[in-house]
Amino acid sequence: MKVLMTFCVFACVCISLKSMAQVSLDGEIRPLSELRYGYSKLPVQGQNPAFFISQRTRLKVMYQKDKIRFKLTAQDARVWGDDNNLSFYEAWINYTLTKNWALKIGRQELQYDNARLIGARNRRQDGFNYDAIIAKYAKDSLYLDIGYNLNNSQANVFGNQFEDANQRFKNFTFAYLKKYYDNGFAIATMGINSGFQKENTDTIFYKQTIGTNLTYAKGDLNFGAEGYYQTGKHKDGRNVDAYLIAGKVGYKLNSKTKITLGAEFTSGHEVTNANSDYQNTLHNFDILEGARFIYWGNANIFRNLEAHTDAAGLTNYFIKVNYQATKKWNIAATYHQFFLTESVFNNTTEINKNLGGELDIITKYKIRKGTSLVIGYSLILPTTSLEYIQNIPTNEGTNGHYFWIMLNTKLKLI
Repeated sequence: MKVLMTFCVFACVCISLKSMAQVSLDGEIRPLSELRYGYSKLPVQGQNPAFFISQRTRLKVMYQKDKIRFKLTAQDARVWGDDNNLSFYEAWINYTLTKNWALKIGRQELQYDNARLIGARNRRQDGFNYDAIIAKYAKDSLYLDIGYNLNNSQANVFGNQFEDANQRFKNFTFAYLKKYYDNGFAIATMGINSGFQKENTDTIFYKQTIGTNLTYAKGDLNFGAEGYYQTGKHKDGRNVDAYLIAGKVGYKLNSKTKITLGAEFTSGHEVTNANSDYQNTLHNFDILEGARFIYWGNANIFRNLEAHTDAAGLTNYFIKVNYQATKKWNIAATYHQFFLTESVFNNTTEINKNLGGELDIITKYKIRKGTSLVIGYSLILPTTSLEYIQNIPTNEGTNGHYFWIMLNTKLKLI
């Protein structure tokens, strides 16, 4: 209640200041109904599906005058029937220091490229925010962000123990550089030093991620290629030696239809490697706070590659067809075929690396300006190998289904 009252008072003040500065007030309401029978976990015959409705409600104030921009976003994200979960989702201020440099401080969304490693994860009703300070540089077609994020669960008197150490990073520093070229090419380079704190201690293990993302878009053709390498320490103290390589190519067949083919490879652990140093090293790539749905399917089967591939890593081949039926109506269908990168053994017998497939269909209809209806369906077609990894007894698993409807309304209030 205090958060809501504070925000309402602030909004009223902003309205009164509108004549002296540029102020906007926006709202967003996003109910989402879900029918889950295979979302994140394969179903077993006889299990009942889950059905619920959640809702995101946001009220955003943006203030801008001279060289200062300020944004405040109140958010309530909850399942219908649950208690309110009202908080400030965003609260940041941006100072323009020079013609090319700016400083952005506070709670904010971060998203780079297609959210491979750092993203706002908008598919989640509560989103994902960062308490960070970002130095931003922009000149012509060159962009540079240098950021630092720090998390604490309380204002400690002594020590720096972090209650959410098992769930979130303690801190991370990153640098992101992107250059656009006139011929349709763009190249982005990112380096991240992420720190995870050992539970109930002040010890922090740091993991480094470096990589490059190359894109091209001109005419009817586009493609992208990216590669990342990780080293340093995992949050449990193990050494890290992992990689991710991905590529895709898209072609516009006609004014309404576009097709995209792609493949992704993430490293895994070779259980047959007898080297002791190798066995004590983590070889699974961590996408940190990157998006899962975009790359590995809407059913969210693969979220943590060490846990959800039995440490063998994931290889993903996909094809996507996007059809723009009308100006208001779009349909996209994506099929993923998943494989283990390395071998997994059931006792002494190697299981088939084929984990099965997933078909995701999403249709979006623009009802009016600011309002859209989105309907999604996912069909999960697992093999016995995926059932084994998820500890489902042989012949007891079944195909998964995930169905959802989202109505998203964005309002321009001022």
